[in-house]
This record gives sequence, C-alpha cells and structure tokens, in this order.
Amino acid sequence: MKKIVIIPHDVVTKKDLCKISVDYIPADGESLEIEGELYFVCRQPDIEPADSGIIGVIPLVVRNPSNVEDIDEYIKCLSIAHRRVQFKNKNGICDITNCDEMVIS
Repeated sequence: MKKIVIIPHDVVTKKDLCKISVDYIPADGESLEIEGELYFVCRQPDIEPADSGIIGVIPLVVRNPSNVEDIDEYIKCLSIAHRRVQFKNKNGICDITNCDEMVIS
C-alpha cells in the first residue's frame, strides 16, 4: 500500500509539525503520535488535506490554556476525540471502573 505524506498543523499554536507518513488520511478525532506527543485530528475549514497534505491537529495536553485563541473550538475537537475512547478488559468493552486498558481508536 502506498504511504501518504501529511503535514500535521497544530491549530492551537498555529504551527506546522514534522511531516509523517500514513496509510490513509485520518478522520476527525483519530489519534496521531508526533514526536512523542499525542495529537488528535481536528479538521479546520481553511485546511484541505487533499490539496496541500496539511491536516489540522490538536494536542492532548495544552500548556497555558489561557493563550489558546479559540478554546471553545479546542474543546469541541477534543470532545470528538473523546467519543473514540474505549475501555477494555479480557471480556471486551467495559466501563472505566473495571477495565485493564484505555484505547483511543
């Protein structure tokens, strides 16, 4: 399968991150590990990955949240990612109180 090169764009800091190769363009809320940090895909209306290879992402951890220009948009993107979280144990899907692992799909 041919790899696709994308340029993650941190929509919080407004900076491009290092290029990465992926098998497909990830959907909103999907996680990406970039340089040891966890990010979530968050489409922005002014970013078209098909045209430029740029894809909007938000970091899991935001330092100095008061500096985020549009905290409501960040929270909206984070809530999309949160819906992709699943808790699992040896019996399959479970609730948070009796699980062995948390998976972000």
